[in-house]
Amino acid sequence: MHIFWRFSKRYLRPYLLWYLAGFACIFLTQGLAVLIISTVKNAIDAVTLDQADAATIVPYAWRIALFALAIIVVRTASRLLVFTPGRFIEYHVRNDYYQSLLYLQRNFYNVHESGDLVSRCSNDISFVRAAYGFGFLQIANVTVTLALGIGAMLAMDPHTTLYLAIPMVIAFAVIQLSISYMLKYWRLANEQVGELSSVCLSSYKGISAIQNYHAEPALEARFGQINAAYLDTQTIVTRVRSFIMPMVQLLGNFSVFVVLLVVAPKVLQADMTLGELNAFLGYIAMIMPPLLSLGWMLNTFNRAVPAMERLEEIITAEPDIPTAVPETSDKTPGALTFSCRKLGFRYPETTKNPNPFELKEVDLEISPGKVIGVAGPLGSGKSVFLETLLRLNRLQPGCVLVNGDDGATLDLNRYREFFSFAPQRPLLFSTSLRENLLIALSAEEREQEGVEQRLLQALEAAGFDLDPKVFPNGLETEVGVKGVMLSGGQRQRIALARALLKQADLYILDDVLSAVDHETEKKIIQNLRSMTPKRSFLIASHRISAIQWADEILVFDDGKVAQRGTHDQLIKQPGFYQEIYQYQAEHPDE
Repeated sequence: MHIFWRFSKRYLRPYLLWYLAGFACIFLTQGLAVLIISTVKNAIDAVTLDQADAATIVPYAWRIALFALAIIVVRTASRLLVFTPGRFIEYHVRNDYYQSLLYLQRNFYNVHESGDLVSRCSNDISFVRAAYGFGFLQIANVTVTLALGIGAMLAMDPHTTLYLAIPMVIAFAVIQLSISYMLKYWRLANEQVGELSSVCLSSYKGISAIQNYHAEPALEARFGQINAAYLDTQTIVTRVRSFIMPMVQLLGNFSVFVVLLVVAPKVLQADMTLGELNAFLGYIAMIMPPLLSLGWMLNTFNRAVPAMERLEEIITAEPDIPTAVPETSDKTPGALTFSCRKLGFRYPETTKNPNPFELKEVDLEISPGKVIGVAGPLGSGKSVFLETLLRLNRLQPGCVLVNGDDGATLDLNRYREFFSFAPQRPLLFSTSLRENLLIALSAEEREQEGVEQRLLQALEAAGFDLDPKVFPNGLETEVGVKGVMLSGGQRQRIALARALLKQADLYILDDVLSAVDHETEKKIIQNLRSMTPKRSFLIASHRISAIQWADEILVFDDGKVAQRGTHDQLIKQPGFYQEIYQYQAEHPDE
């Protein structure tokens, strides 16, 4: 239960007054129910007297009606006061969960399936909300009902009440043992739901490949296997639950049998009135529903605790970054120097990958206005180098200096303000072109005058033609999920325009021209060259024409810089650069 207390300390504390007010309303509700039972008892005893007539019952009827109306009000208030904090807690948990995901580093996502993360955000948070809403309501309801109901019965006849305690204790023991047994299956069910979500999400992302290679049967078999395991787990839980509920209900009915067996002779001997017998039956009817719901309450909490463990793993996860230290140098925008000294990175070893890829030591100086090209065969380490420089991978101290400051120990947000990045695989959000571009600007910049002109200039620089015939809604055109409404080249140019829109000191472009035609590429390169007096670029590309204008070109091979120099120098040296240049010169249309 340590996880439950930690979670409650984080999220429940601001709503203690809500819960206290709600519990007070629950107490009033059950207290009024006891008064109704007591009033019914007195009414029955009153009408059994010889001098009773029709008018005898009227005061009791009005009193019962008044108590019933009051119960409607306080019961409704109790639900509002207890359920509402549960919704607020759900809101804060979702925000913290999402915020944590935004700041966690790339290595975290290498070991956590996206489908499982989605499952935690949906199913697990729902379990937590149920615990802080329905669960807390039932805790108070059961506690107050048992206390008031049993207290009232003890006041009437302690001897008979002790007989009634026997089936109630047995019912509670049965529920507790069953819940303890089911706990491991609830945890397993949560994990299996996460696996199902991962399979569904990965299948959705790769639906084109699945259909092209007719891999539907294999995916169906994989999904069916996981789904069958989940069915088996839920079947076990259902079997245990189907045993608990009838057993508890049987014990409840047995309580009525005990009352009739013990109390009936007392009524016949005039040791107990008929009203008191009816009161005992009324208190049993009052106690049994909360007792029956005890299983559901424990079910709610025992499903919430594993969910809290899974959520806390994400919410409290610390980004794998060094502690930030203040900047020491005076950084003038557009005048920053980036120095890479033995920059390297190695992916962690796993059972599936005992020999992970390693980026070996890279030395590089990027002064203001300088253009660096990056070339190399597939898998040579170009993207790993760029991602490590951006601190998407863990950056070791002393490897990157920004005007002399250690980039690894600068505040991460501040560090990334120096860069603008267009990735190899552009991601567009399911919204308009305008909103996809505005992501690059801060909230203050979006409100400034001339934003519209900046957007259009960025699109023009990226070679994106906002043709009214193709885009009749202009910047308000919806692009669909991941930009599905656009071609590959259009997605790349939107991503490039977004990168150029941001005011940065170093623009990192990772193969952003691979899907555009050569004429568009020439136009884009010309636009980029016009920016170089004020902006620095680091451009990775498989096309020599995209980087041959760079001041220096690095040629990667197997995670290390195999060659470096200008275009004119490299085409004279035997190696990958010379070979790919000659091939592309002979096949200009490829």
